[in-house]
Amino acid sequence: MFKINGNDLPIVRTRQALLVLNLQNDFVTPGGVLAAENSLNLVENVVNLAEQFRDSGNDVVWIQTVFETSRPVNSLEGESENVITDRELLKAPGRIGTGSATRSRPSDKLLERFSKMAEASGLEMDPSASLLDEVDEEEQGEPVSETFLTVEPGQRTQVALPGSPGADLSPLACQNVDNARDLVFQKSHYSAFKDGTLVQTLRFKFVTEIYLCGALTNISIFATAMDAARYGYSITIIDDCLGYRNKARHDEALRQLTEFTGCDIMSSKDVIRDLQRRTSAQQTPPRDAREKATSLESLMANMNLSRKSSSSSRRSKPVPTGSQAPATVAETGRTSKSRPSKEPHIDEDSKLPERHEASGKKPERVKTKVKSRRRHSKGVPQDVAAAAAAESGEPSGGSKGHKSPSSATPQTASQALEKIPTKDKAEAVDAARISNLPERIEAGPSHPENANKAKLESGKEDHQGKSNAKASTVQESAPMCEGDTTVITNLLGDDLLEGIFERVRDEVQWQKMSHQSGEVPRLVAVQGEVAEDGSVPIYRHPADESPPLLPFSPVVSLIRKEVEKKLGHPVNHALIQFYRSGTDYISEHSDKTLDICPNTFVANVSLGAQRTLVFRTKKQPKSNNVADDAEAVEPRKACRAPLPHNSMCKMGLITNMRWLHGIRQDKRMASEKSKAELAYNGGRISLTFRMIGTFLDKDQRKIWGQGATAKSKDHAKTVINGDTCEAEKMIRAFGKENHLTEFDWAEVYGEGFDVLHMTNSPKLFLSGDTIADSRVKILLAEYGISWSEERQSPSCNRNNGSSSVEASATPERPTVKFIDNDVDKSTVSGDVAIILYLDSVYGPKANKNASSQVSLARQFTRLQQVCKLQLKWHAIPPNTDAFKRELELWEAFVAEEPFMAGSAISLADYALIPILMESSAEWAGKPEFPKLSAYFSRMKELDSVKKVFGSGALDQKAK
Repeated sequence: MFKINGNDLPIVRTRQALLVLNLQNDFVTPGGVLAAENSLNLVENVVNLAEQFRDSGNDVVWIQTVFETSRPVNSLEGESENVITDRELLKAPGRIGTGSATRSRPSDKLLERFSKMAEASGLEMDPSASLLDEVDEEEQGEPVSETFLTVEPGQRTQVALPGSPGADLSPLACQNVDNARDLVFQKSHYSAFKDGTLVQTLRFKFVTEIYLCGALTNISIFATAMDAARYGYSITIIDDCLGYRNKARHDEALRQLTEFTGCDIMSSKDVIRDLQRRTSAQQTPPRDAREKATSLESLMANMNLSRKSSSSSRRSKPVPTGSQAPATVAETGRTSKSRPSKEPHIDEDSKLPERHEASGKKPERVKTKVKSRRRHSKGVPQDVAAAAAAESGEPSGGSKGHKSPSSATPQTASQALEKIPTKDKAEAVDAARISNLPERIEAGPSHPENANKAKLESGKEDHQGKSNAKASTVQESAPMCEGDTTVITNLLGDDLLEGIFERVRDEVQWQKMSHQSGEVPRLVAVQGEVAEDGSVPIYRHPADESPPLLPFSPVVSLIRKEVEKKLGHPVNHALIQFYRSGTDYISEHSDKTLDICPNTFVANVSLGAQRTLVFRTKKQPKSNNVADDAEAVEPRKACRAPLPHNSMCKMGLITNMRWLHGIRQDKRMASEKSKAELAYNGGRISLTFRMIGTFLDKDQRKIWGQGATAKSKDHAKTVINGDTCEAEKMIRAFGKENHLTEFDWAEVYGEGFDVLHMTNSPKLFLSGDTIADSRVKILLAEYGISWSEERQSPSCNRNNGSSSVEASATPERPTVKFIDNDVDKSTVSGDVAIILYLDSVYGPKANKNASSQVSLARQFTRLQQVCKLQLKWHAIPPNTDAFKRELELWEAFVAEEPFMAGSAISLADYALIPILMESSAEWAGKPEFPKLSAYFSRMKELDSVKKVFGSGALDQKAK
């Protein structure tokens, strides 16, 4: 193969585009149907920013929205788009609880009006007063939905009607459109990318980085940004150029965009300053005419053949500084020895002009956060190497044996590490990582961590002595990021590889995990090494409560052995995650090293469909020094590592410290994906193996080790659960590790934490049966018990182990389950069993003491009869007449006493009300059930019933 000179390759200058969405009269003009609160400043800021984009040679795209037909949002329909409404706001982290609604903030206009009224009356303003609510309702009248492109059949929108003045650009925006240079688009979806026209136009112009502004943040901006991430654009959102009508929805949209797309959020001033820097950096001074006239003959005239050895002459030259200098000197020394007499020598007194010295250097590319889409090649190592080379500014090909002085300048740590022998490379990287840290593991004699500690020191030598039977098939990529991270393909041999995806999928007990009271978008399981005394390793990371650790299953144990051979040290913990489709993802993050042993690697084994692991350097912290802030900020680097089936990403702790990593959502059409990405129905199983130095006892009551306050088992401390000061302190420490590029483990984590679970509220796992779930929730609300709702994971097993599309899932129907927050985590299954447990543990003691044997017998009998009534209602086929005949018995019960089991409300009443709610259309208000209808009306007024069903639903039932 011939060699390609990277200097001869053409340079394609990628571009940036400013997308201005919906600066139309309906959205940004005072009095508009959906006018933003900050409409005046919004338009001015956008106009100023657009002018700077034109001056920098980039593109400005003005996008208007017009209504054509109703567009679905936040649904499972194929054409549905994602936006943020009040429904999504209530699901946001920190906003779910016992079902209570969240009131939105009153408008600034209303607050100002009410303030003046209060001041005139000599009163203090109370924004929560009922008068404020009444005035707000009167002033707003019939509300206009922000999802203006989504209407019910037979209805018509009031916003962005074609040909209406409201759909036109605002006067100020219209005056500043440059018809000769700007692009103007019309769209009829929330997202500007939905119909495909915009993405084709931007590709034609080589646009790889987009800046978003306009209105509304939680609607069009959110939908457009989510689709832009799908197409691989680098996204920046200009926060002072966004229009919104509700601050809470605006903030939630920005939070989700930052989490899901990894976008940057900047002010228009910062963007303008950045554009000006880049423009000045791209301008090169004109060359002098005499310099242009320099010919090859004149250069050769200054050259002579020296009698001195070339090596002695080169020693007089300055050696490039940095970690690569020794390697570079060694290379040039070898070259001079191989050709001592034939190499011409350039005398020091006749140096070439400066331009000629730099001619070997590759022309500087545009310094921007360019993330071009690459087609996934079948050979992962070559793709990864190319990505790493692109990020470091070097060509992926070329000779390594001879470098020009310009290329010898160190670009990344990976170049220096390539000069270190393979055997010592990992040790050099991790030695730098923990050189200033104390020894962190001290374990008791009964636990195998002592043996593991010894293995860590000698594990590399042990594993290197083993035969490498798969040397011809196993491939390892070039080092990435900080040089301590690689991707290994063909990890498992053929004997283990066959059916491995299905075996792991069916063998692992999958669970759902919550973070900040929200469900993470993937299934998880935790396995690990269990000692003889029952103690287990514990890996803590930002999650409300992690699934329980189970012993390594048979197939995971086999994978673990192969992983240990490649890492050179043992592992004792595996976090296993199931990405069920391309929409499952994990936000970019750094692994938390609180419990991870030093001098180790993190191994991520991929089985199933190919997904791409994206590494990005952490954001540089903003300096308080104005002079420093004026200097150009180095853009964040990115590296994409495709992870095919049967591969392993071996990540070092230096990369983990300086880079974030994550797997983004992949919403591309199936036709746009490769065969490897479509395999296994798009499902991917990730097994992350770590060596952990923190441990729990078998009862999960005591904690000790590296990340705990007690470093040895003899001094183990009691675990802390719940939202405590210690938990908040640990969360802040996790945040520091996510943001700091130079993380001091001893300073942040050194004292240790004894927190196990972030939350300690009881958990209710719903069954999907409305009646069973509701009766439990009513009693929880009645007794004032705060709880968090969870949904039980369906079984992932398939018929006959098949993973084909035709194979149907065969999950068992779950029953409602309650897990209390006591030390033993008392667990109760079944709705009747749960309400009996709640009444026994949390019910009023006064009622229990006063209850006679006769009343208890009646109460439990009625409870049994409720179950019989429920069976009649759920009969297959339905039999309404039989159900009504059963209801006649309850009409008689309530005719005798105010409640079903006597003069006081009881468990029978709480158990009955969900059945009456669901069946009310069949009997409520009918003349044959007068007493039962009156009883039903009284029960609906209970606060606990309103909290579970909501006032709106109860009013609808009443009608």
